[in-house]
Amino acid sequence: MISCKRVGVRLIKQGWRCATRTMFLLVLLYPAYAQSHPHVWVDAALIIHRNDAGEVSALEPVWIFDDLYTASVLSDLDEDQSGKVEKPELLTFAKEAVGNLQEWDYFLKVKREDASVLQYKKEIMTDGTVLNDRLLLRFRLELADPIKAGTSVKVQMYDPSYFIAIDFIDDKTVSYLPSTQSGCTHSVTHPDDYAESTTSLSDLVFSDEEVAENPDLGSIFAKTVEIKC
Repeated sequence: MISCKRVGVRLIKQGWRCATRTMFLLVLLYPAYAQSHPHVWVDAALIIHRNDAGEVSALEPVWIFDDLYTASVLSDLDEDQSGKVEKPELLTFAKEAVGNLQEWDYFLKVKREDASVLQYKKEIMTDGTVLNDRLLLRFRLELADPIKAGTSVKVQMYDPSYFIAIDFIDDKTVSYLPSTQSGCTHSVTHPDDYAESTTSLSDLVFSDEEVAENPDLGSIFAKTVEIKC
């Protein structure tokens, strides 16, 4: 068996395709399955970090992967087949995975009310752990230019190809640090709120060819979180 980690994938999505080979067996056995997307599911939340001036200084996505993907990737990381993945192995995976996401702006689409371009500092804090048999990945993106207090920010979190479905957790969409600071509010707009047709977005099915033709397919399914501190 070829390990995703030993191959040294250049892109995080290539690594996910390798790690989820079990799901591709379903494609071979049941051709109709190839018409559905995504192949990896992520429950997501967002931590907003603020500095002493009350400005937003960092964004920290938190991703919890589905149990099937978790089982696949942990099997690859457990090189000695001890049945347990050590913390250093999880941290190495987290660092490599997040580093490979830079090309896609970390699957984050952020619009500031003041129209300023969002730029992140080079150093990124990453962490990986296993929570209730699911892989949890988190990474903190420090802003080169903090967002001034009172500025509204809209955030979407999605994979453009929709290979990976990222969905905000309804009851824990956004949290704030430090928790002692107050004055932040947020609201969530669901993608169905924008839909003009009566077809539910969850019922839509796309072929691989349609995904290739639409490089930003994931935006159709992304919730929009508006934050103001």
